[in-house]
Amino acid sequence: MSVHIPPRPPVLDSVRLHEISLPLPAAPDPWHRDGKPQPCTATLKLSYSSAIAAASSDDVSLSLDYGKLFRRLDTDVRGMGSSPGGTSTDMVSIEGTQRPEMRSTAVGQDPRVTAGIVANCGLGLLDETAAAVRRMAHVHTSPRASFSGEFAGAAQQVSSTTAAPRSYPISADYGQCEVSLHLPKAILRAEEGLRYRSLMVWGYKQGLASEEGRCSVVLEEEFRIEGIRCHCILGVNSHERVEKQTVIVSLEFSGPGQLAWGSAVVDSYQAMARAVAENVEETSFQTVEALATFVARIATVEFGNERVTVRVEKPSALAFVQRSGVEITRTMDFFRS
Repeated sequence: MSVHIPPRPPVLDSVRLHEISLPLPAAPDPWHRDGKPQPCTATLKLSYSSAIAAASSDDVSLSLDYGKLFRRLDTDVRGMGSSPGGTSTDMVSIEGTQRPEMRSTAVGQDPRVTAGIVANCGLGLLDETAAAVRRMAHVHTSPRASFSGEFAGAAQQVSSTTAAPRSYPISADYGQCEVSLHLPKAILRAEEGLRYRSLMVWGYKQGLASEEGRCSVVLEEEFRIEGIRCHCILGVNSHERVEKQTVIVSLEFSGPGQLAWGSAVVDSYQAMARAVAENVEETSFQTVEALATFVARIATVEFGNERVTVRVEKPSALAFVQRSGVEITRTMDFFRS
């Protein structure tokens, strides 16, 4: 299936909800139990064209209602188990492909589906708001609205004050939603949990430029496993060779959305965090770079990920620095070659 994405509008404005507390009815559990509620923090950035009309007329009816967006989001997340797989079937890659394995995953266990619920709430509200603005414009220009008396004068005043901004009405032709999720207790061996980010836009199936052919296209995704606390011998100084010290390891995976690499991360991040923690405990490197490369080999060669960014930090290395360390990016081909 071929998908067309409309060009980015010259004016793109955004509504942002920062750090929404979402008590998920089901989410990844550190003890691998399905159906367990978990805390989640979400940030949503909904971009559209545009806020010009609302700003020019100072009219709230021409803007996106972020209070309504939050209420709808809260309702949809709480009821996320009522229609399993429904959201996953709406999301496609830039090539128009889908990940069938997302439909069979237990409710709440795949953060991509949860982020899809959040994004579709935003894009759905954009669609409704644009339709409402079109209806308002039709009422103002309809012959049935040309009545006499004091109401006619009021209607003329509304028409004159809104004529200029309505030349730039809010539109649903282009919609973009960036969602960031933080699941602080999703991974037993990662103190800072799992973070997921996706960027989704409206796309149109080939030959269907109307709403019937519209679909949610995931342009890019990012997974971050943060705060894997390990203890090992690390350093060149004599005092660093005597006793194990704390090191904090974080992993990042990113790439185009709705492709196989994302499913590989979802299927393995729990086991991968455990493997990193257990293997690092047995190491004795002199440089942080060597340890980071060792971790990158585990994430790629042993767990089949094509690319990983590894950050290794030492909280105790410098007295007046909270953490010091390095960050590297390696691919599976790097180790195979």
